[in-house]
Amino acid sequence: MKTRFLSIVLIAALAISTTTMAQNHKPVQHNPEQKDLAMKKQNTPKQDRFENFFTEEQLTKVKELRLETAKQIKPLRNELNELKAKQQTLTTADNADMKAINNNIDKMSKVKADLEKVMAKQHQEIRSMLSEEQLIKFDAMRNKKGNRNGDFGRRGMERENKNYSGGRS
Repeated sequence: MKTRFLSIVLIAALAISTTTMAQNHKPVQHNPEQKDLAMKKQNTPKQDRFENFFTEEQLTKVKELRLETAKQIKPLRNELNELKAKQQTLTTADNADMKAINNNIDKMSKVKADLEKVMAKQHQEIRSMLSEEQLIKFDAMRNKKGNRNGDFGRRGMERENKNYSGGRS
C-alpha cells in the first residue's frame, strides 16, 4: 500500500515538473543594442528604410523598376495559381492521368523559372545603379534575409532534439 501510494505521488510529481519545465521557455537574450535595432526595424516601415539607403534619384528609379516588375509578375503569378488549382484537380481525380499531371508540373516549373528570371533581372538592375559602398550593404542585406529564411526548419529540429546536427558533422 505504501509503495503504491509512493509511486503514484512520484509519478504525479514527475508529470507536474515536466509540464512546468516545458512551459518555462526563456527567450534568447540579446544585448540592448540589438534589441533597439530590432525594435527600430519593426517600427520603421520598409519604405523609410529604403529612403535611408538609396539616394532620391535611385529611389525614384527603384520605384519605377518595381512597378514595371510587378506588371510583369502579376500575370505569371496568376498563371501559376491557375496551374496549382489544376494540379489539385488532377491529383484528386478518381482516375488520375499521370501524363496530364506531369505536363502540368512541367508548366508550373516553367512559370516558376520565368518568375525567378524576372526577379533576378530586377535585382541586377538595382545593383547596377548602386555605388560600391551601397553594393556591399545591399548584398549583405540580401544574404542576411536568405539565411534567416533558410535556417527556419533546422532551428525547429534543434529545439526538439539537442543532439540533432542538421546534417553537419
